Amino acid sequence: MRRPAVLMDMRRRSLMPLLAGVALLASACGDAGPRSGPGILTASVLSPNGAEGAAVVEMFGPGIGAVQALEGRAFSERRGDTVRVVLVRDGGGGDLRFTLAVNDTTRLFTGTVLEVAGPDDALRPSVSAYAVDVRR
Repeated sequence: MRRPAVLMDMRRRSLMPLLAGVALLASACGDAGPRSGPGILTASVLSPNGAEGAAVVEMFGPGIGAVQALEGRAFSERRGDTVRVVLVRDGGGGDLRFTLAVNDTTRLFTGTVLEVAGPDDALRPSVSAYAVDVRR
């Protein structure tokens, strides 16, 4: 049995907005993620003691360039794929954060905390609970 053309046309019209919505939703979910290339990463010293006054950190990964403190001052020295960073924050307060210019933001960059001083400039007895968080 053949259906009337009017009925078929009504079904098509009611499906068009639905199909357009599905296509729009699918295109919004098509994010390919980060793209390979140069950029800036932000690193933070994660402290179990709250605010710190200074830290010595080693960052590992190929293509690390300039290092810059977000608060306070940063000094760095590169040896191959390792960069030693000294962070100093006058007056304490807040996180010890810094940026890394890198050749490829999709690579894995890690860090290790070697030494930490509190806001009173006294060295912390242990750094085993400290970590470095690196974000894109």
